[in-house]
Amino acid sequence: MVNLKAEVLFEDVAIDTDPEAVQDTLARAVSEWFYPDITKNQPQVAVFAAEPEECMLNPPKLVRPLYCVSDLHLGDGGPRDNFAHMSGGARQREFELFLDFVEEHNGQLAILGDFFELWQGNMSAVITHRISLLDRLAAMGAIYVLGNHDADLLYFIAGAKPWLAHPFFETMRRRHVVSIDGRTFCLIHGHESDEFCAGETPGLGRITAIYTGLKEDRNGSPLRSKYPTVEARTLRRLEWPINFIRRLCGLPDRAQQMNRELCKLHEKSGYDVLVSGHTHLAGKIAGWPVYNTGTWAERTCSFIVINQVGQVGVFDWVDGRPISCQRKLFM
Repeated sequence: MVNLKAEVLFEDVAIDTDPEAVQDTLARAVSEWFYPDITKNQPQVAVFAAEPEECMLNPPKLVRPLYCVSDLHLGDGGPRDNFAHMSGGARQREFELFLDFVEEHNGQLAILGDFFELWQGNMSAVITHRISLLDRLAAMGAIYVLGNHDADLLYFIAGAKPWLAHPFFETMRRRHVVSIDGRTFCLIHGHESDEFCAGETPGLGRITAIYTGLKEDRNGSPLRSKYPTVEARTLRRLEWPINFIRRLCGLPDRAQQMNRELCKLHEKSGYDVLVSGHTHLAGKIAGWPVYNTGTWAERTCSFIVINQVGQVGVFDWVDGRPISCQRKLFM
C-alpha cells in the first residue's frame, strides 16, 4: 500500500482546462508508474485548479525574449494557400530563416492565431502538409494561441483528451499571459474585436473566406498581378459598401473600429499591454499599449519582439533580416 501526495505545477496549461480531465490523466500515469495491473489498483488523484484571477495576478515571468507572429494561414499547398505561393514559393524558407533568428537570440516563439487556414481547406490535409514545420516548432516549444481561422481546433485544447497527438498542439490556448518587469502582457489573436469573426461557429467572416477560396480556385493561385492577392481584391469589393455606409453615418471604417474594440478590450482586461494579430496590419495603436503582429500571408512579413524588461518592438522581416517598423495604427 502506497500513500502518495504531490504538488504538480502546470506552467503551460490553458486557464480553461478541465480539472477532471487533468485528474484522470494523472491517475492513469500514477497507476502505470506504481502498479503493473491498473485494473486492480486505481489510485485516487485530486486536482485543484487555480481561478483565472489568480493566474492573472501570478502569471509566469519572462526569462527570455518573446517573439510573436500571427496570421500565417498555412494551407495544403493548393491555390488557396497564400503562404505557399508568396515570394515565388519561398515563404516557408523565409519563415525558417526567421526561426533560425529566434533560436540564435534564445527567443521564445508565440504564434497568435490563424496559424492554419481551416476556413478554406480540409483540416487533416492542411496539418499533414505542414508536419515538418510542426516538428520544428514543437522542438522549439512554441506557444500556440488560436484565432478564428483555426477555431476548429478550440475544443482540442490540452486538458480535454489527446485527440491531436503531435506535441505542437500541447501548448494550444485561447490566450497567453506573461509577467515582464512588473507588468502583465496579454497575447490574443484579436478576432474578439471583429463582429464578423468573433463567434466560435461559422458566420459571415467564414462565408467570405469560402467565397474567396472559390475565386482563388478559379484563378489557380491566391496571387493576382494588379492586386496583391485575390483575397485583397475580394475583400475590397465586399468591404467598400460597408465602409462607405459607415462613413456616411460618421463612423470609423472596419479596421479603425476593430482597433477601438481592441483598446476597449485592453481597458476591461486589467492587463498592462495587449498584443494581437487578425487585422494583418503590423504596428502600435497610437496612444495605447496595444500592438499588432501583422501577417506572414501577404507581401510584407512582420513580427513583434518583447524583451525581458518589457520593451516592445515591431519589425518587418525583409530579405532574411529584421527591419524596424514604426507604423502607427489609428482608431
